[in-house]
Amino acid sequence: MKTNLKNKHFGFRREEGAALLTVLLVSTMLLAAGGALLLTSNMTNTTAVDSTAEAQAYYAAEAGINMAVNVLRGNSTAGTAATFRNVANNANMNQWLNYTNIHGKSLAVVSTNPGLAYEVAVSDPDNTPAALQPRRLLLSATGYGPKGSMKRMEILVDRNTFDYSPLATIMMRGADDQSVLPNFFIGNSNAKTYSGFDNANPASSIPTFGTTHGGDFNAVTEHIESAKPNTVSGVEKVKQYTNSQLPSFLQSADNARAFLNTMQQTAIASGRYFTEAPASFGTSANPLLTFVDGDVDLPGGYGLLIVTGKLTMHGNPSFSGLILVLGEGSLQRNGGGNGDILGAILVAKFDRTWPAEENDDPHPFLAPSFDTNGGGNSTVAFDSVRLDRALSAAGVRLMGIREH
Repeated sequence: MKTNLKNKHFGFRREEGAALLTVLLVSTMLLAAGGALLLTSNMTNTTAVDSTAEAQAYYAAEAGINMAVNVLRGNSTAGTAATFRNVANNANMNQWLNYTNIHGKSLAVVSTNPGLAYEVAVSDPDNTPAALQPRRLLLSATGYGPKGSMKRMEILVDRNTFDYSPLATIMMRGADDQSVLPNFFIGNSNAKTYSGFDNANPASSIPTFGTTHGGDFNAVTEHIESAKPNTVSGVEKVKQYTNSQLPSFLQSADNARAFLNTMQQTAIASGRYFTEAPASFGTSANPLLTFVDGDVDLPGGYGLLIVTGKLTMHGNPSFSGLILVLGEGSLQRNGGGNGDILGAILVAKFDRTWPAEENDDPHPFLAPSFDTNGGGNSTVAFDSVRLDRALSAAGVRLMGIREH
């Protein structure tokens, strides 16, 4: 018997059109995926372009900050030297920065292709009286880049190289083991005077001599009273300070070593590091940072002087500013002469280095030495103005920066 296959459907009729539907569904999914890929690629490309523009605006703001700081460091071709006072009085520093009118806005151009520019704004966060130099300035720079991109950057700049408010005209950091000063002598001449009264403002005064423990305080007080009490003037002739009252770099010998290393690097960077006496220790017109790594005989000068060895003064040397005798901790004034020291002096003795076998040994502060002899007229007195100029001699200090 023949079987009629024509009438046998084996169930296929119910699946007619399924392949077409499957193809349409897969095609739709592929189309959606392709569209998403195209959208993502376009967004990524846009983001990359915008990121580049934002980065360029950032660099423009950074250029503005760098230019402003360079002006404060004296690196400007403008005829008037920049000071913290005249910069504070010149809100956008257009006396030193080259501004151009761009679409009605005054900007300093960094680049024309791509178009990058910045503007600077200066403020005094401490609202310093107009007659005085501000201690700090806040420099703000706004950078402009392509496609309307903009970035802002701020930096706080301190005029002083480091923080130092003198506790006494002559401050002697005593030994940690309380051993008394091996040498303390203020001279046998009535013409040699020591004063805590501010030479720049006599109504103000600090102690004339500062010590850090009872033994030194008693030794200095007894010597002054028994030798030449009339040669020392001030509201307090001698004062003893606790460790917590001292500047941080005098609170431990390790801190003093770190401070001295930092100042040595600062001096090297500015070309003022020496192992013997330099040609100049600074003048009133040009106070200088001078770092002498070793002994030196001081002929006079103006600024910030750091000596790691023994400091000796013969005859008539006059010095204005701040003298730090750190390391050997020995200051000696010899012979007659009429030189004056106006500012402040700090003497501290400690080892900077030692043999490897002593690495585990303590290396604390030791007893310093201050010795004056010979006749002649001379004055050692506190002077706040000269001290301030000395602390500014090594250039500005960057305190902190932020970008927003």
